Amino acid sequence: MVPAMRWLPSLVLGTMFGAALGACLGAPAPALELGRLRMLSATESAPWRAVGRVNVATVRMRTMCTGTLIAEDLVLTAAHCVVNHYSGKLFPPAAVHFVAGWRMGTEVGHSEAAAITVHPGYDPKAEITAESIAKDLALIRLADPIPGDKAPFFHVGPPPHPGEPLTMISYRADRAHALTRQKGCEILSIRDANMDLECSVTFGASGSPVFADEGGEERVVAVVSAMTDVDGRRIAFTVLADRALPAVLAAAR
Repeated sequence: MVPAMRWLPSLVLGTMFGAALGACLGAPAPALELGRLRMLSATESAPWRAVGRVNVATVRMRTMCTGTLIAEDLVLTAAHCVVNHYSGKLFPPAAVHFVAGWRMGTEVGHSEAAAITVHPGYDPKAEITAESIAKDLALIRLADPIPGDKAPFFHVGPPPHPGEPLTMISYRADRAHALTRQKGCEILSIRDANMDLECSVTFGASGSPVFADEGGEERVVAVVSAMTDVDGRRIAFTVLADRALPAVLAAAR
């Protein structure tokens, strides 16, 4: 029996959820293989500076996810990162901020959201299943575009082939102020708009991009949505970007 899947937003502050946060962050991190999963130096982070933190700040909560520029004014992330799970409504755009290339107090660009669009089939109250994960995608339109010379945005690519090397770039709750790169995430299955990976994700990694090299260019092929543990292995559930994004783009028009 597969254990329950969990969404991955990280509560970093908040009046209502401090106890839950303590429980999440107090748990020991899984053993990590240094060569495959590592926090990046400033130099190593430079090619990935279009990846940033999606910060949400309301009166009652503070949350953090990861997002990626796919145009100077568009950030790709998970839908559940920009929807208040308790009310089922989108967070107000003014409460959502994208900070590109955040590292130890520095950034390459920052903007408040001007508009937020989620996949039209996304239901924040739905059970976490392959079907709901396949719709867990959102676009944040920035009020102030971040120029490409500061943060060159990434293009979206087709689903990878089984065995193709993948790289995940994320802000994790246990490493919230610098990018972490994980290489060698193994593809377990691809079906419809879902891709399951054996990958050491944790809280905060929701919305993280999964990259595949296409002719020397890194392209976003998936976005991290949820996780579970099976027989001591951490499994990441992702939504394939090129298969789910057209519906989001259509809804944004």
